Amino acid sequence: MSIHQHPDFIPYQYVVYVEGKDPETVQIEGSESVHTKIPGGVKFHQVVRFKVKNRKMENLRFVQITKKAGITFKKTEIKLGTFEPSETEIYEVETPEDETPGSWLTRGTYPCTTTYYEGDKELYTDSWTLELV
Repeated sequence: MSIHQHPDFIPYQYVVYVEGKDPETVQIEGSESVHTKIPGGVKFHQVVRFKVKNRKMENLRFVQITKKAGITFKKTEIKLGTFEPSETEIYEVETPEDETPGSWLTRGTYPCTTTYYEGDKELYTDSWTLELV
């Protein structure tokens, strides 16, 4: 799953909130692979949970790219902020609400990549799959 890791930044979990459903917690730290299912045509948002170790991280952000047939279908960039190091604290940032495409043609499995940056420096990249049902 992980393509690149930084020892001072550790993505921990995503919590996916889908309109009309119970939240789904997706474990990132220690997982071999990540797969998320979201119905088509619904509003959703997520909470990103992560750890910061050893040094202050400034201007954190992540870029999430979803592809269909090898072409970028959607690109999302979220600014996370600045965080102090902590051995025990798990930080949380809530993303803005979004909506999945609703037509039956968009159902299927999409390869996604999420990359976390500190300024322009890449900290962590992982590949995962999104299934629109």
